[in-house]
Amino acid sequence: MRLELLMPLWALIPLCGAMLTLCVVLLVRRPRQRVMWGRRLLMVLLLVVVALRPVTPIEGEQTERMNANVFFVVDRTGSMNAEDYAGDQPRLEGVKADMTRIMGMTEGARYSIIAFDSTATQQLPLTTDAGAAAAWIDTLTTEPTAYSQGSNVDRALTPLMVEISEAKRDDPESSVLVYFLSDGENTDGRDSESFSQAAGFIDGGAVLGYGTAEGGPMKAQGGDQDGEYITGPDGQQGISRIDEEQLRTIAGELGVPYLHRDDPEAPIEGTMEGITLRPVPSASRRDVTSFEDWYWVASIPLAALLIWELGEMTYRLPRKLDRHDISGAQR
Repeated sequence: MRLELLMPLWALIPLCGAMLTLCVVLLVRRPRQRVMWGRRLLMVLLLVVVALRPVTPIEGEQTERMNANVFFVVDRTGSMNAEDYAGDQPRLEGVKADMTRIMGMTEGARYSIIAFDSTATQQLPLTTDAGAAAAWIDTLTTEPTAYSQGSNVDRALTPLMVEISEAKRDDPESSVLVYFLSDGENTDGRDSESFSQAAGFIDGGAVLGYGTAEGGPMKAQGGDQDGEYITGPDGQQGISRIDEEQLRTIAGELGVPYLHRDDPEAPIEGTMEGITLRPVPSASRRDVTSFEDWYWVASIPLAALLIWELGEMTYRLPRKLDRHDISGAQR
């Protein structure tokens, strides 16, 4: 077993040390509150265990590092919840299926994920850890509806340019594959910036489009209305429609094919035309190490103690006197 710290020691030691000291001092000085401070002391100790993150290394099979760097640019805007993929499934289900399929086509490559909604962020730096990419795919959701401030497909352009230019500079022998997964819908009222500046760095990939011309309703993500269908100012159910013209324009600017996706079993043809994956000679064999986490063993009692603490705090809150209390107090 080993430790994979969730925060650096220089922050963990003074923070947890101060909390432990406070709990111990008050546990000694306030004998009538020993249960409360004993509980809090135990909570801090369990929190330390969680922060230390004990893990058991799992030695996986050796694998070959292939000569490809795969970049996923993923649309996480609310419209990707529209239910018009493969019938009445959310578009995001198609994105998940296709990302998994592409990873199967490029096994051994390095992967990076850039997601965009109201902003664009690098979700996963370029890595050979396919498990990390698969875990991200499994937990993929759209941005919270309440935080949406309008979107544009060019939000991801700047971080994408940074990533692919660095990949070409640091790993020139490997192909750069870019997969842009979106419905192409802009909601911020402005024209998109051209992606043509990225074309010179890209060797393959595709723009994958989701949705239909008829469109589909969307469910809210997060907040009080989570899971409810979104309505417009007129009270009518909101409908999102794919913008295939926009997606074809991006594909042309990147120099990759555009594919409309409505079936997870449909082939993703032409996206690796002229590209042959080969092992990278300098690191053709390597051990892939993953971990089995054990911090959850401490997190379960920590959660139980936290619920107990919140219950105690709620019980101690001042309560409004009812009429019987008031009349009794006046006698």
